[in-house]
Amino acid sequence: MHKPLLAVVLLAAPVLAQSNAVTGLDIGMWELTDISFTGRRGAAFPNGEAGFMVGHSWCNGGAVNLPWVSEINGVMVDNYPRIAFLLVRESGGRMVQVSGQSFCKHSPIAFNFSNGPCAPCNAGSGQFFYVGCSDTYGSGTNASQYALGPTTEIDPWLGTWNPQGSYFDRGDPAVSGAAAIDSVRSLTFTQVQAFDTVKNRMVVRENELLSGATYYGQVQGVIQGEPVANRDNNLMNRQISITGSGGSWSPTASGSPQWGSVLTRWQGATFDMAGNGNDDGRFGVAVKVTGPTNGMWHYEYAVHNIDNNRGGATFRIPLAPGAIVQNAGFRDIDDNPLNDWTYTQTANELVFSAAAGNRLEWNTLYNCWFDCSIQPGAGSMTIDQALVGPGALDVAVPSHVPSGLAFAAKEVLGAACGQCTGTLYELFANSTMFDLMGRSMTWSLNSGAYTVDGITPVAFVPPAGTNLGLGLNGLTNVTLPFALPYPGGSTTQLSVSASGYVSPGIPNPAQGSPSIYMLMNGQPRWAAAWALYYPNATGANVYYDANPTRAVLTWSGVPFVGSAVPNTFQIQFFPNGTVNVVWQNIAASSFPLMVGWSPGGGHSDPGITNLSTALSTPRNLCAAPFDGLVLDTSAEPVIGTVLQWQVNGILPSTGWGVLLRSLTQATPAIDLTAIGMPGCYSHVIAPVTTLFVAPGTTQTVAESIPNVTAFVGVDLIGQAVTYNPTLNSLGLVASNGVKLSVGL
Repeated sequence: MHKPLLAVVLLAAPVLAQSNAVTGLDIGMWELTDISFTGRRGAAFPNGEAGFMVGHSWCNGGAVNLPWVSEINGVMVDNYPRIAFLLVRESGGRMVQVSGQSFCKHSPIAFNFSNGPCAPCNAGSGQFFYVGCSDTYGSGTNASQYALGPTTEIDPWLGTWNPQGSYFDRGDPAVSGAAAIDSVRSLTFTQVQAFDTVKNRMVVRENELLSGATYYGQVQGVIQGEPVANRDNNLMNRQISITGSGGSWSPTASGSPQWGSVLTRWQGATFDMAGNGNDDGRFGVAVKVTGPTNGMWHYEYAVHNIDNNRGGATFRIPLAPGAIVQNAGFRDIDDNPLNDWTYTQTANELVFSAAAGNRLEWNTLYNCWFDCSIQPGAGSMTIDQALVGPGALDVAVPSHVPSGLAFAAKEVLGAACGQCTGTLYELFANSTMFDLMGRSMTWSLNSGAYTVDGITPVAFVPPAGTNLGLGLNGLTNVTLPFALPYPGGSTTQLSVSASGYVSPGIPNPAQGSPSIYMLMNGQPRWAAAWALYYPNATGANVYYDANPTRAVLTWSGVPFVGSAVPNTFQIQFFPNGTVNVVWQNIAASSFPLMVGWSPGGGHSDPGITNLSTALSTPRNLCAAPFDGLVLDTSAEPVIGTVLQWQVNGILPSTGWGVLLRSLTQATPAIDLTAIGMPGCYSHVIAPVTTLFVAPGTTQTVAESIPNVTAFVGVDLIGQAVTYNPTLNSLGLVASNGVKLSVGL
């Protein structure tokens, strides 16, 4: 038997950045807006080429302004960002790039729009992309051939570009002599007007446009000085539909855009990435393994050079001893078989090697595949750097490989017990479905918690008092003549919304349409009949009538937006904490409507309750909602690393708890109902315990995984237990279990 693993301090990994990193610089994509077909050229379909371009929106979500200057006194300078594009296809279990080595957009001017997720726009004087501002370039703007230059001229790791001797400096066709190296643009509008409709855009061979395939477009921002830690939002992809034949194509953008490499869209594949320390950029590797068929697994790899300047020259994939490899293949982005990579097999790896002049450049995907007799295991694809430069000679990207080595793995066992909700609500898809007309609901406060029922009818109080004069989505505060207790607090102020809900103390923001998310995550709220109303000045408004014995808020004849049919309901408050809701009339409409109470605060959603049935029986809620203990770990159990056990969701009043760890799993789990823990199950046998006292709402315990290969395949099972006498007769509740399988 292995001894239990010892706990040590977890050291944080260093944050890597390139040499020119600017602290606080963070430019991010927030939309791939559209795609357009620019034309075709060449032989008759399907042997011609089609041109496409995508549009994008991005914004400055960082803490510093980005300098944006493209020319000074007619001389080009490198002080602005670039945008790269590509198009991929997923079909037949493979994801491949179908656009060639597309040119990228050189963007000469920052427009600094005030919309977008980074707002407010803090625009000032000077040539900058200002914090909070956005820019949007539709596909037509990005397709301007006057602003498209080769990606191969750009260092994607540093984000730099040398204008001297560049494509723009030389022109097309190229000029000669000093004019080709003086950093003054020689590419003119006259030259560009002579281009065909495909040149320099996303160029796709028509035989790559397959019926029934799935396509994705990608945009990538290249920002000089942006730290690599802030680059996750530089890439954005979106699904593309392409229809047509005979050389006429109709592309449309569909679905929602997503951040990250387009390889993360590959169905059934796993994705990871790694870079060359702080000296060069990153490669992404996606792998999809199927089978076995006749004893052979099929491995499909796609490798994306995200921002590595030196490029990739070989893909090296480890093999277990005795592995049989068959049917190996390779694909790049052109149709020239003379520059295809070749492959060789050694005793311990399969190597795909680049032909001369065909390294894996940035903004490019290459593919390789093979069949193997070894099932997928842990390891890395190693990518050798193509060019001499700073940093290591290769980059190892974690992946699934035929190594025969066990993966580190984590599995959740069972679920927590002792959950208790403080929320009760019903959401009607439209007000026509409302079935509580003429009824009432009472919230009685007992020991700080609500008991809810509708057994005893509550009389409607005729509207009286002050017209609050609310408008659409209006909010106002009223003062109670007494202190009103409610679960979690007490208040003498109510925030009243025209939309049919009331909040004690801190108000909820104005929200016309009901939302389960906002009910659960906002401030406490009574929803008498939360919907989109339009109070007016003619008396169809909210009235407040109060005295020392009770306070009443009445929505008197208030119509829905776009309707004249009145809605009348009220909510009554009493000094002992009792709250009544009475519904006199709710009009039919297509608007959703919500009734209920929640203490908010981000607790779990208990789900919709059918109140027309539930109100006939008292329902007890909790004063302190409890979603159950959640046990997790900060990472998978890789040998030679340290992870953290994480216990979350502990009630603040909890006195103590323990983390249980064992090498033996209880199979089946042991039912603990008989000892006073109903719904609780134990997943560990003969555990080692770590005690924590007064733990707060979270607790962490470090676990060291020794760097010993003998531990590979060992299982470690964990579970947490805490003590709180209010939760059950024993006062103990258990978390879910977590099974860790130690691996590589």
